[in-house]
Amino acid sequence: MDTKIQSLTTPRKRGPYRQHSTEFKREVVARSLVAGTSVSRLAREFNINANQVFTWRRQFADLHGAVNAAPAALMPVTVLDSPDVAAKPALPASGVMLLTVGRAQLRLEGGVDAVALAQVLARLLP
Repeated sequence: MDTKIQSLTTPRKRGPYRQHSTEFKREVVARSLVAGTSVSRLAREFNINANQVFTWRRQFADLHGAVNAAPAALMPVTVLDSPDVAAKPALPASGVMLLTVGRAQLRLEGGVDAVALAQVLARLLP
């Protein structure tokens, strides 16, 4: 007995591409440049892909050329007084740490002196 398996469905052909007018594209780009506008929400509103909006933004750079034309510039900074970082008192830490090594237990609460902790750990850990 011969068995031939054939697909009953044919692959769908892609529909025709939608053609948008230049005015429509410019309107979408202009609306996408408004402060606080979500490009993905705007794209959903017009039933287009958000990537298409970004492509149009690059295509119509003249609409927002003034915003993107100026390269980033560094601002001059003057340090008047540099306080010693070590001189600042550390904020009191809160919380509990419990370390168990064999039969020994170490419970740390609040702020801990780093030097003392290093010495204790050096004794506990092989």
